[in-house]
Amino acid sequence: MQVQQAQTQRQMPFLAPARKPAKVDGALLRTCDTMLDAIHLCIHLSKLPHYAIAEKLGVDRGHWTRIMQSQAHFPTNKMKLLMEVCGNYAPMQWLATQTGFELFEDAKAQRKEELRRELEALEAA
Repeated sequence: MQVQQAQTQRQMPFLAPARKPAKVDGALLRTCDTMLDAIHLCIHLSKLPHYAIAEKLGVDRGHWTRIMQSQAHFPTNKMKLLMEVCGNYAPMQWLATQTGFELFEDAKAQRKEELRRELEALEAA
């Protein structure tokens, strides 16, 4: 007589919830001279293995190596996906800074916060 053991299926965390990319500290961005430097910073801050990032972006490993050695261009149509995969906005923030723009997650919320601080300062005086 055989005894069958009940098998439970183990859950595998293949599809982790996507995290929202975060802003990068301005001091780190100031170390970048070029967009490629900002892309390298974005990748470095992610702490993900390079092969995993290349795979998620659909970039050939050989081309990825050349990108990382500054011998090939990063495909600009992959920029948004890069920031999502790496979890930070370094390239976008660098570009905004270089062109004299400031980024806000929610301009309306930013303005409300500015007005709230201004009101507190007036009431404190």
